[in-house]
Amino acid sequence: MNKLGMALVSTVFAALFLLPAAPAQAQGCTGIYRIEQPFPTVGAEQTRWLICWQIQRKHALVITGAFFRKSPTSPWIRVLWDARVAEIFVPYHDNSNRFYDVTGFNWDWVRLTANECKGGTRIGPNGNDVCKTVRDRGLAWLDYQKARRGEELVLWGVIAAANYNYITEFSFRDDGVIEGRVGSTARKFNQVTHTHDVTWRLDIDLNGWANDFVDFGTHTEVGLNGVDTMPNIAQEAGMVWDPQRFHMFHIRDANLKNGKGHTTEFHLMPTRLGNARHQEAYSQKDMWVTLYRGTEWSPRNLPTTYVNGENVNNADIVVWYTSAAHHMVRDEDSDETLVMWVSFMLKPFDFFDKTPLYP
Repeated sequence: MNKLGMALVSTVFAALFLLPAAPAQAQGCTGIYRIEQPFPTVGAEQTRWLICWQIQRKHALVITGAFFRKSPTSPWIRVLWDARVAEIFVPYHDNSNRFYDVTGFNWDWVRLTANECKGGTRIGPNGNDVCKTVRDRGLAWLDYQKARRGEELVLWGVIAAANYNYITEFSFRDDGVIEGRVGSTARKFNQVTHTHDVTWRLDIDLNGWANDFVDFGTHTEVGLNGVDTMPNIAQEAGMVWDPQRFHMFHIRDANLKNGKGHTTEFHLMPTRLGNARHQEAYSQKDMWVTLYRGTEWSPRNLPTTYVNGENVNNADIVVWYTSAAHHMVRDEDSDETLVMWVSFMLKPFDFFDKTPLYP
């Protein structure tokens, strides 16, 4: 079934059970798999997230819908249809192993202890599959004696990949920002330097599954001036991230605007230490845009099959993002490998009419 069919079924289901109109389109979003979180946690509500999630073999925590409401009287806006860790590629420097830790195996997930989820609540079909935490995220803004501390809803689960555990985490902030992180940790790992190349598949359906565009944010220094351009990506493509260009994806909807009439975007912003390049063709690019296909899940197929010239303007798009942890052998990891994180940020742009959470 395509997204249109799924949305129609969900809408009928919502009408029967009196769920809110927009979030009702989230697939499989009932019972324990549906989370609503208002912010702030104390005092009058200002913003709210509605999150739909699942726990799956291979991927562990998967987000199956994310909706944001920027005020109690504002409509729900869908941001995500599906977000997941699509691959964790682990090539060893001596070529002794080249593991595909998501698509190459059928790993289970870790059932969490109360101590592992300390400060949070364990949820899921077994009661301990995912950790849910609402926490202080630090300063949202500061102006001398005036300040605001922000909050966030955090969901995380763990892929049980033999001696490695991969912590898959999604954070939903009170200002509309989404952050994704993967932390790799292990016991007595193979004493050979390697990388963990994490690829996320982000099915971003801004304001619904249709009518989305992707531009490639690019910064250039021209003499003493800085120039920012946003060339449109008209066809499926892979892009190389350049730190000197501040490259990022600008995802926008044809119809979504804020109260000032400005086009709303969400920026996929890389947060990374370097670019991993291997013999595998898909590793030659860091960011990809494809047309949504319900059968396209493996990043390995991006350059050979998925990217085939299809139009991604005014369309239902999927973006893919890879970031690598470079794990150099050290004595501090000899018994238990301390967690190494890779991440991204999905940040709203001209979504609010003014500074959120102010004053």
